[in-house]
Amino acid sequence: MMLFLTVMLVSADASMALHAQTFKNDDPFSGRSLVCDRCPPGTYLRAPCSATRKSDCAKCPKGAYTEFWNHISMCLRCSMCAENQVVKQECSPFNNCECECKEGYYFNKRYEACIKHKECPPGYGANTTGTPQQDTECVQCQLGFYSNVSSAKAICVAHSNCEAGGLRVVLKGRGWHDTLCASCDDLKTRDGAEYLQEILPAFFIQLHQKMGLQRIRRLAMRLPQEGGKKPLRGTVMKLSRRGLNDFMNSWDQGAGKDQVRKLPEMLRKTGARNAADKLELKLKYIDQQFKLCEGLVEVA
Repeated sequence: MMLFLTVMLVSADASMALHAQTFKNDDPFSGRSLVCDRCPPGTYLRAPCSATRKSDCAKCPKGAYTEFWNHISMCLRCSMCAENQVVKQECSPFNNCECECKEGYYFNKRYEACIKHKECPPGYGANTTGTPQQDTECVQCQLGFYSNVSSAKAICVAHSNCEAGGLRVVLKGRGWHDTLCASCDDLKTRDGAEYLQEILPAFFIQLHQKMGLQRIRRLAMRLPQEGGKKPLRGTVMKLSRRGLNDFMNSWDQGAGKDQVRKLPEMLRKTGARNAADKLELKLKYIDQQFKLCEGLVEVA
């Protein structure tokens, strides 16, 4: 009985395979129904079989393909990659072109398009790095770790250990910035505003995420400039968020200590009181470390 079933299954598989490679066609001359051979992958049917000849198959031209045994009159045109896609597998006579999202993008099924990977803001790191198939997954930095950039790939890293390097904590680390370390000798030669400048790029990113575009532009206009000059209003008011971020980072790199110390005041004038208070408290903490160093020097 088992032998009979095995023979039947093998016969059925052979029949299906034969059927997949043949098709019925009526001969226009004799009117007879003929069983013609299908064309193999990579070819198409140029002419069906007749009573005197076999099926005539031709190779697919460049830019066209057939993937299966067929009896179609022309090959299928290869697909073109859409916006923000790259070729994963080139088109050949045997297969269609296969595309995937380019670096930094993933395929969003809802929009059926490649969307840029989400960037994790300061205070968050990439828990799962984005791929062409899925978006980046962000996670808040745990206590003792930080991320000070907006990135789709950066992970949270541990705060600097000041004591291990024989240094003092100038400013305690938070989720969005590192712990700042220095020796008392350093604190005596640098102004507290210089240490604050190290965390301003991440601070500005947070402002961009919380403040509207017009308020950010007004803040950029108020940033204290050398000699009391103000940036051209027409230029600043036309800047995009990315342009404003570059403008503010450029200001941070060139600002002197007096300009940096005026930043909390400019934030209040723009209506960002909480941000101003946060920055002022950090500056006061840094200044306090300088005074503590002075006390240590006097005791010694």
